[in-house]
Amino acid sequence: MKILRSARWRLTFLYVGVLAFILAVLGFLAYTVFSLSFYDLTDKTLSEVGTSFEITARRHFEDVQEKMTAEEALEHTAEDVSFKNYKVFVFSKTKELRWQTKTLALEPNISVDTAHKWLDRFTARREANLDGFSSDSELYRVHYHPFRIGNSDFSLIVIHPLDEQKAFLARIRNGLLLIVPVALFLTSVGGYFLARRTFLPIAEMSDKAAHINATNLYERLPIENEEDELGRMAKTFNDLLARLNRSFEQQKRFMADASHELRTPVSIVRGEAEVSLTKKDREASEYLETIEIMQKEGERMSRIIEDLFTLARADAGAKKIQKSSIFLDDVISETVRAFRTLGLRQNVSVEMDVEEDMPIEGDEHLLRRLFTNLIDNAIKHAGSQVAIRGFKEEGIYRIEVSDDGPGIPVINQPHIFERFYRVDKSRSNESRSLFGSGAGLGLSIAKWIAERHDGHLELTQSDSRGSVFTVNLPAKTKPDLL
Repeated sequence: MKILRSARWRLTFLYVGVLAFILAVLGFLAYTVFSLSFYDLTDKTLSEVGTSFEITARRHFEDVQEKMTAEEALEHTAEDVSFKNYKVFVFSKTKELRWQTKTLALEPNISVDTAHKWLDRFTARREANLDGFSSDSELYRVHYHPFRIGNSDFSLIVIHPLDEQKAFLARIRNGLLLIVPVALFLTSVGGYFLARRTFLPIAEMSDKAAHINATNLYERLPIENEEDELGRMAKTFNDLLARLNRSFEQQKRFMADASHELRTPVSIVRGEAEVSLTKKDREASEYLETIEIMQKEGERMSRIIEDLFTLARADAGAKKIQKSSIFLDDVISETVRAFRTLGLRQNVSVEMDVEEDMPIEGDEHLLRRLFTNLIDNAIKHAGSQVAIRGFKEEGIYRIEVSDDGPGIPVINQPHIFERFYRVDKSRSNESRSLFGSGAGLGLSIAKWIAERHDGHLELTQSDSRGSVFTVNLPAKTKPDLL
């Protein structure tokens, strides 16, 4: 059914169904309790009538002055005891009728034969109370009370009509049959509107979410109450939209910046090629210069593309890196050795003070790339000296790469690990770069590599005395190398 596809209707039906079950159980229990209470009260009253008759008859019989027989005591008892609304039969031990009330106000038409049948049932079942029907099918409550006067045994049958109890129970039953459906109807109406009110924010959020796409990720779902479940759900969804929006914006900036960075070397290569083709009478030295420019720009494009590929791996969540047991001090030493020649040409000394025997589980290629990017960045911004210091502290390898350059302005420091972010070019010397692309990707890649090795990279100092970048990597206690 189409109506059952709606969560509102399903919730309403469930609510009404549970309430109907509860009301049915409570109604049944209430009716049963009232019915049993009436029976107990009636049985108690009948028992009191029988006991009162016995006590009165025994008092007459035992009265010394009267000196009555048992039969006479029964007659006098009938005169002393009121039997309004009760029919009483007294039978001898041989089940002969000895006495009975003459009338029963509500229903006197109970024959002796009917009383005999009830007496037989009592003696057979040895019960004190039972329900009995008269010849005209009227229901009565019957009580059996055996007693003894002198040497004579008697059986007392007390009968009371259940008309009042039946009428009262019928009113209770009819009331329940009326109240329960009305209560269920009112509950279903109220439950539907309550469910509708509850699901209304969800419907609004659904409509709003359906209109959100890549072009309007800045829009957010409405939140009426951040403390309830729907508010928390909307807030979580809005946080998801915010993350998606940031990812899309980063992706767009990434594509724009990548296009911009690649456009420059491509334009240079294209321009040099066009000049060489249009100018026929060029000297060999000019062609050589053109080729050198094209080679230099080609190398720059290769480095940019390699950096972009590395970042693409990072964005794709590259889970596997080729870890092996290596010595971190060897990786740093080889990297520093490659930069010393460049440093000498640029009048920058590259000094290293790294502890020996620093075993680690890591990807040698990526770790070499990490320190290559940091040292290359330090040389570009250094005045005359770059220092690499490494030591172990509390199970952590701390590698510090410092320079004596002008430092990074405070306003730029929060952004230095962002992709394609570059500080004012006047503060750096791109011509000193040997391995970097110059596109502002080096620190981003270095940070990603550190995190892939369960470590982190941070800027620990940057002022007029220079900058210090610190890499923290987990140490390995025992190397597997020979």
